[in-house]
Amino acid sequence: MSDRSTKASIRIGDRLHEVALSRRGARVVASVDGREYRLNVHESHGGVYSLLPLDEGGAQVEVQVATSRADAGTYHVRVRGRAFEARAETPGSRDREIVLRSVGAGPRPLRSVMPGRIVRVLVEAGASVKRGQGIVVVEAMKMENELASPKDGIVTQVLVSAGDRVESGATLVVIE
Repeated sequence: MSDRSTKASIRIGDRLHEVALSRRGARVVASVDGREYRLNVHESHGGVYSLLPLDEGGAQVEVQVATSRADAGTYHVRVRGRAFEARAETPGSRDREIVLRSVGAGPRPLRSVMPGRIVRVLVEAGASVKRGQGIVVVEAMKMENELASPKDGIVTQVLVSAGDRVESGATLVVIE
């Protein structure tokens, strides 16, 4: 897989941060205001990322990113119990979402967030899907949970069928 790089200015509160991301597979080098972080990044399910520092002594961190419905280009971010808004302010940027979500570019697995039983599969391989569109319904603890697409794309693999039992973290569908 080729490298992917993105640079942007990100406003958090009244501070502007210079961010550069370089990605090769699951490995990401993130530079924030000149400080470099080497990470393994995996999306566990729509908008929730697991960041594992490659440097010694680093602890795994879960980051949740959601697009603001009220303000395009603004994202709600939650890290270690702290919530804040981030806004891409890259001059001339046509697609601001790529700034915060570029680490999740390429094929993305939709994984089960809990053990359960597949009730319905709402897509087939080859289907075009939109971010947030329902993909699979999983029943867990007598409740049905519709899992949504983490991105716009094409369904390349459907790995489950109605009635299948799945464990937490199992890949259900792959979207490219």
